[in-house]
Amino acid sequence: MDCKLLHIYGDVMNLYGEYANVAILARYLRDLGHSVSVDTLSLYESKDISGYDFYYMGAGTERKQKLALSQLVRYRDALQAACDEGHTMLFTGNAFELLGKSVTDAKGQTYAGLGLAAFETVETTRRIVGDVLAELDGQPVVGFMNKCSRTTGVETPLLRLSMGFGNDTDRGAEGWQRNHCFGSHLTGPLLVKNPFLLKRTAQHILGEAFRDTVSEPYMEQGFETTLQELQKRRDALK
Repeated sequence: MDCKLLHIYGDVMNLYGEYANVAILARYLRDLGHSVSVDTLSLYESKDISGYDFYYMGAGTERKQKLALSQLVRYRDALQAACDEGHTMLFTGNAFELLGKSVTDAKGQTYAGLGLAAFETVETTRRIVGDVLAELDGQPVVGFMNKCSRTTGVETPLLRLSMGFGNDTDRGAEGWQRNHCFGSHLTGPLLVKNPFLLKRTAQHILGEAFRDTVSEPYMEQGFETTLQELQKRRDALK
């Protein structure tokens, strides 16, 4: 399969080395025997973004998030169509917030989001920083969170947290999902720290063409070490 990946606004939304999510996904797909092309969409660039197999956007500062949104709204219809048609999409960090109905900053100014879902985000004066332990489809997920916001109205969350702050509550539901479109405040980078999520993303992209034929022993070892440490910390809090 010829896989087309699009990295959106990596020139401004790359706070935690989030480009690595795209890099490791491209490498994994190639290791599976598929051809891969990675395109970028820069902040003030105009281009046709239809027809990609994977759309990705990472985290930025609060100021750069609003800057990115001011340009990304031009692609609202294209991104909504991509999600409706079953293309795979992942927005991490505060890029996740842009998928909803609106983002309200700490000064009370509200910005219209992309509207792929009806949830709303309000920035607060409290910054939430720390490691996260979660679960998806019965599988553990690890990550890191650094946000100063609460997100409400998510009807289809992605993760269930056992350690860390969720969308709007401690140890609650986190992120959002619809079809093959996913958003999460977790960084790490997320696909680098979680081999399960890497394979799951590739499976969404490839569909029936996916074959789990590649082993990632170093990733698995790193994941298990992190998981065990976070489980100890979680259990100590009980």
